[in-house]
Amino acid sequence: MNTSVTLVENALGIIYNICFIGCFWPQIYKSIKTKSVEDVSIMLCFMSIIGYAAALGYALMKFGFDYWLCINYILSGMSVIAMIGVYYKYKK
Repeated sequence: MNTSVTLVENALGIIYNICFIGCFWPQIYKSIKTKSVEDVSIMLCFMSIIGYAAALGYALMKFGFDYWLCINYILSGMSVIAMIGVYYKYKK
């Protein structure tokens, strides 16, 4: 594969991983800071975990081991699990 194509491919992988993995962290930070989770949709969290697990299984079966996809789905799932933990800690 062309070196410049590989560089762009890896850069895109890093960017989408940062965005997907980090998308729950502003909400986690806000919830911890305010000690409030009234604006958090717990159903979205549970659906996200199911979606990430299904996407990981699909990617492994369809493409085999793909580093960026696996990292994305695993760490994104861990971010959602952290949000769920914060949710139940501050739920009234």
